Amino acid sequence: METCGNPRSIFQFLVVVGITLSFLCNLPTTHAEPSTSRNDTKKENGPPQKLLIIMLDGFRWDYYDRQKEELPGFSEFLSKGVQAQWLEPSFPSNSYACWTTISTGVYPEVHGILDNFMFDQQFQAVFDFKNETSVSIEHWWQNVEPIWITATRHGRKALLHRWSSCDVPFDGLEPETCMSYYQHLNQSIEEGYSDTEEADLDAFRIAFQGLQLDYDIIMVYVESIDKFGHAYGPDSPELMEAVRHVDNALSLLLQEIKNAGLENNVNTVIIGDHGSTFVGQGSGTKIVQLSDYINASQVYKIVGKGAVVGIVPYAQTKKKVYQSLKGGVGFDTYLREEIPENFHYKKSKLVPEILLVAQPNYLILRLGDGEKQIPDDEPPAMKQRFKHFIPDGIHGYSNMTDMRTIFFAKGPAFKEGVAHPPIEMVDLYQIFTHLLDIPSNPNNGSWPRVSNMFSSALPTKTVSNLWIITTITFSTLFIISLNFNSIFIQ
Repeated sequence: METCGNPRSIFQFLVVVGITLSFLCNLPTTHAEPSTSRNDTKKENGPPQKLLIIMLDGFRWDYYDRQKEELPGFSEFLSKGVQAQWLEPSFPSNSYACWTTISTGVYPEVHGILDNFMFDQQFQAVFDFKNETSVSIEHWWQNVEPIWITATRHGRKALLHRWSSCDVPFDGLEPETCMSYYQHLNQSIEEGYSDTEEADLDAFRIAFQGLQLDYDIIMVYVESIDKFGHAYGPDSPELMEAVRHVDNALSLLLQEIKNAGLENNVNTVIIGDHGSTFVGQGSGTKIVQLSDYINASQVYKIVGKGAVVGIVPYAQTKKKVYQSLKGGVGFDTYLREEIPENFHYKKSKLVPEILLVAQPNYLILRLGDGEKQIPDDEPPAMKQRFKHFIPDGIHGYSNMTDMRTIFFAKGPAFKEGVAHPPIEMVDLYQIFTHLLDIPSNPNNGSWPRVSNMFSSALPTKTVSNLWIITTITFSTLFIISLNFNSIFIQ
């Protein structure tokens, strides 16, 4: 009596089983899109969870750790929440580019806000973040939908305080309530205060008022840390005092939330937009004078200053300008097509023909021709005293530790007391949509990079793969049955 089949039949059997098991083990798990139903955001015995986003402009990644003993508000917050090692900004690490990445989850080459200053050759339009009229032009903002519009589309009420561009309609939609940066600036001038401790307290008061009302997402912006960082440098006593003022405002907010019984219904995310590096006297920073390489007659526009500068040459002078700048000391020179892929920058139609990126410890100054320079905004008093005004702290650099900023989070959706690995600015949008329980638009974020910070994981679409598993299983059994007699012969 023969007890086993021929070797070829056994081998075929083992191959079929092996392939089947391997395929089943490696089936991907697909994250379910969050439900758009408002009821799905409700706790089992409570109201929907609210999302509070506080952006602290210029809060470098190490400001908290440098004086945590003097920051009881931040310490209390982080003891019950998540602290990422750092938040990596997008390139360039300047405000408008980073703010728009925060609100959309995509790189500047996708959302199109490349920097604080831009020039659109097609429309001959200038984007100057210090000019309210220029930043309010709708065509700058129509590439990608911001989070407050995504929330509005899905029935969530949004309140934004001092948040840039929230007053610009997107696809005809606006948030429920918006006081833009310039609206607040104009109001504060009328009321006689600026970005001091009082302004910080006002922003946190607005945040708490929004939580008490029926808003689902509240976004507030605080500028004082950035202002002191520019004026006095990131290592100055004045900067550290500004951080303590914000800590005081945060402490009051946390107490108000607790007193109102909202702790278990509010997820709070505190972020920065970039860091800062010292370039003042004694820093060793060297100045790059563009006039050492080119002259005004060779260029149509020069866009920006500091860490990143765009050059718009005339067609007939492009080659000469590029060759004059290439190999310059203290900065890298790129034609548009040469810009490194990891900048996620060059695919935008607004990228100038030539891009200059300052190296660490170097600072690029304007060419000095007002008509061709964007911006031409040096304070008159400074023009009389100095040829150029240089702050003690700046940002905008690429791949520099000092440019990193913060991600702190606390609330029922987050784990407690967690030190989290670094995340990237493009990751924030999907965190916001997850907390609001609304679908994300396409974005450049990585869910695996952030999913471990939450107290519970996203649901998975097990049903969508069930038919595959069932089909393969029954097909395998059918093949085995056909070959059974040749494999095991009595």
